[in-house]
Amino acid sequence: MLALTMCLGVPAASAAPAVLRVLMADQPTPAARETLAALIRRFPSTTTDTDARRLVARPGAAVHVALGADALKALLEAGSNSPLLSLLSSSESFRATVAAASAERRRAPLCAVYAEAAPAQQMKLIRLIFRRQVRVGVLLTENTAHIEPLIRSAARSVDLDVDIQRMERGDNPIRALNRLASANVLLAVPDRAIFSQENVQSLLEATYRRGLPVVGFSSALVRAGTLASVYSTVDEVMAQASMLIEELANGQQPDAQYPIYWRVAVNESVARSMNIPIDDDARGFASPVR
Repeated sequence: MLALTMCLGVPAASAAPAVLRVLMADQPTPAARETLAALIRRFPSTTTDTDARRLVARPGAAVHVALGADALKALLEAGSNSPLLSLLSSSESFRATVAAASAERRRAPLCAVYAEAAPAQQMKLIRLIFRRQVRVGVLLTENTAHIEPLIRSAARSVDLDVDIQRMERGDNPIRALNRLASANVLLAVPDRAIFSQENVQSLLEATYRRGLPVVGFSSALVRAGTLASVYSTVDEVMAQASMLIEELANGQQPDAQYPIYWRVAVNESVARSMNIPIDDDARGFASPVR
């Protein structure tokens, strides 16, 4: 499993108990609510707060958990010196948030389970769907340039061609699709400069008009109109997060990583309308919780 070494700091001298303090937004998303409920089931002593400074000020050893990029930013700005696990943040937002934090606020171990599937798993899914060598188009910006080597390596590993086009600041993502004229499928990556709430529907409509199927980075994007995606359920993320929490509580420094458990979502309507048959091998591509 591909992982990015983003955990920082020096391990604590003594092991901390697996007590969780969770920071979430004032108006949490459904995913955050579901994740919090799963954390409480697994760690009954979990406490939660919407105020980072108040959470950080609580006495006693604990592992801090940030639900979403805003919560991660708030905990770093509040000066959390406890081991910290980020959930529900993409690799892009995690890296950007950590990079923006000052060094003195990163003394304790810090890691994440990214919200999106690894490029390796998405490329394997594309190979399973098309069952032949195809050209995979990818749009990246400076926000996601760090995953280009992962994407190229993932494509080589399953004998796919890849056409990666870099967008500059201010480029229109819909116009940028013209640079991918030879692509058979678009691999969407979570990048706020490409996919935003404001333009995602327009972008998907543009790919549909071009006859360009999209393999997206979440089940929500599949529901919105992409062909398929590898994704992880809350329970699957929780199985991985529980292991990382125990490691953090014991003074270890696990790497920030992509989900190690996953399954596949397919938009049946899009598959039919684009005349793309998806067989049981592709539908059953999964890494179940052991």
